[in-house]
Amino acid sequence: MKKVTAKMIAEQLGISTATVDRALNNRKGVSKKTLTKVHKKAKELQYSPNRAAKFMSTQKMQTIAFILPLAPSYFWDELEMEIEKSAKIYEELGIEVDIHRVYTSPTENMIPYLEQLIETNEYAAIVIASDAAKEYVEVINKITSMGIPIFTINTDVPDSKRIAYVGSDYYDAGYLAAELIFLFDNNLKKVAVIRDEEDTYQMMYKQKGFLTYFENNHIKADIEMINIRQGGYTEKSEIKELIESRVLELQRFDAIYVASGILGEVDEYWLDWADSHIIVGHDINQEIYNQLQKGVITATICQNPMAQATIMLQKVTEYLSNNKTDSIENQIVKLEIVTKANAKYYI
Repeated sequence: MKKVTAKMIAEQLGISTATVDRALNNRKGVSKKTLTKVHKKAKELQYSPNRAAKFMSTQKMQTIAFILPLAPSYFWDELEMEIEKSAKIYEELGIEVDIHRVYTSPTENMIPYLEQLIETNEYAAIVIASDAAKEYVEVINKITSMGIPIFTINTDVPDSKRIAYVGSDYYDAGYLAAELIFLFDNNLKKVAVIRDEEDTYQMMYKQKGFLTYFENNHIKADIEMINIRQGGYTEKSEIKELIESRVLELQRFDAIYVASGILGEVDEYWLDWADSHIIVGHDINQEIYNQLQKGVITATICQNPMAQATIMLQKVTEYLSNNKTDSIENQIVKLEIVTKANAKYYI
């Protein structure tokens, strides 16, 4: 199929190529009527601009800011490395990335950081991984109204005017965790859910999905929430002390769902008794892999941070290059169950 060019659109409309070029790139000097005609014809002919040529003609780089949490480091370090790796592909299209790692919890630290970033006027788009949902609606709407598109990665702010979300469905993640636990032991009596003290976006939806599985399947198990304080400022030793102080309590449960990010520190937090319990959590790193092999962790649910990075860069680049605001859709990454048998493929 022959590539559609600005010249072809101009010939069909009987106007100059220069006018079509100005219209396609939303530059001044084009009437509203002509602008509408050009975009309509471009859509009809399935016109796609030559992004590399556009950059070569302007030599103007567009910078995307990624604002990512510091913890858990094993997850966000991997996502950051993949962003940097994938970004090299888009350099010839005039796209570059600037990665910021910040304390996203408590929320009071993150929102002022985001507002200060906007004041620099350096960024064509911003991608954020927030720790909450409703608290970010106002600031996201404010920034998008200024003409700076916001995208969300890993955790969403669905009620805001963000352009698109790339990440997991945390309701499904919690539901899947409950299903796994029940499949490993269908005679459950007591189940513990270790979750963050804060009602973050992830925690709320994981908990809701987890509880819904038991409700939908009429499973009469005693489910107890164990809240721990975990954030960017929390020392590992503090979390270890919290877990160890509740050892006798934890031993009473048939299964433990680790909804928080502490599964990655499993070598430090779990004791000898753990290998006789069902323990299901999220993500994978060397420590989690080791404990899967030892039988301490029964299974973990992965969400592929590398895929999130590459997909997000594709979406932001498409938005900035083509102005296809209507075609940018959310992307939910698939959940993958990892056990001792297949863990080697994820490490």
